[in-house]
Amino acid sequence: MKYLIWMVETAGFAKHEIPRLLELFGSAKGVFQASQGELLEWVALKPEQRAAVESKDLTQAEAILANCKRQRIGVLSILDDAYPQRLKNIYDPPAVLYVRGTLPDFNRLPAIALVGQRKATPYGKMAADQLGYHLSKRGVIVVSGMAEGTDGAAHEGALKGSTPTVAVFGTAIDQCYPTFHGGLLREILRHGAAISEYPPGKRTYASCFPQRNRIISGLCLGTVVVEARKKSGSLITATYALDQGRDVFSVPANYDAVSSEGCNELIKSGAKLIRSAEDILEEYRGMYCFEPQEKPAKRVNSARKSRAEAQEAPVSPPKTLEQVFNPPARPEPAAKQSSGDDALLDAIDGATHIDVILSKTGLQMGQALAKLTLLELMGKVRQLPGKQFEKTGL
Repeated sequence: MKYLIWMVETAGFAKHEIPRLLELFGSAKGVFQASQGELLEWVALKPEQRAAVESKDLTQAEAILANCKRQRIGVLSILDDAYPQRLKNIYDPPAVLYVRGTLPDFNRLPAIALVGQRKATPYGKMAADQLGYHLSKRGVIVVSGMAEGTDGAAHEGALKGSTPTVAVFGTAIDQCYPTFHGGLLREILRHGAAISEYPPGKRTYASCFPQRNRIISGLCLGTVVVEARKKSGSLITATYALDQGRDVFSVPANYDAVSSEGCNELIKSGAKLIRSAEDILEEYRGMYCFEPQEKPAKRVNSARKSRAEAQEAPVSPPKTLEQVFNPPARPEPAAKQSSGDDALLDAIDGATHIDVILSKTGLQMGQALAKLTLLELMGKVRQLPGKQFEKTGL
């Protein structure tokens, strides 16, 4: 783990470069041990990066790990089986996730992002709260950014349901922003998790918040924009979702409502209009069973002890059966990579989700969707609800 943290924090490799380097050199330790000349064959190095590569100094990485251990913060690597598969498949996945609380199993459970503006109207807060509750009640992980307004209402609604909710920070993992959400954060950690790509003590900037939005959308099957003005930051999350090949949903409002101009524009551009959680779940019924879930019994421990327990179990989801590693522009593995239509058709067995097709073929999302579109035009495949495809038999 310390070598991967060195790659991110000390050597400063770009997010989209790290998966490729890991595959080229076999491991994070292999990258650490590589010479400057070997690395220059694959990536451009700034002067400060060259100095880091030459010094081979692990002091910063070791200090971060020690700080995490002291604060009972979990550290999850992109190479770990418990790392969320959907997030692993985006263009620039975080190589390291820092976790407080207990991370739910994103590789087994469906997840939906609920986002919106900070200065939410009562209508926006009500919609976020109700959607959060009904999705959580049906076994869906509700993901948001714990910001003021819509995000907070989404988490609060999810906490009344039965499924853990996850907050994605745009700050260091040991911070709480906004500070008045301290009570909300404690409840989230009792029943779910908070995650960040920024280690404890890391100084963060305003630009970190738009960057974290790619993680919010990347964790999820789809993103719901609950309320957004024309220039709302939540539209950045919707843009990331579209770029990642994920679904975008939008909650409608009065046609002249300034607070929902962005939402209405999304609907005009093709986002699915939703009026309830059922409209979202309908898209994924072929993938998941959305039976109502029982809310877990409340803990009998004191609040102080409950918070300590939440911190002592940073990462505990079961391992997945396989690890799919699909970064952009990586060298093609001879046994798995295939660009032929036959290989893609072979990957479709009955109603097959796009994630399974990516796993079997090694194709990137954009490549696979382009080929599937051509095959659909040729009458060889048909698209089903929920990003699933099946062969037509022709």
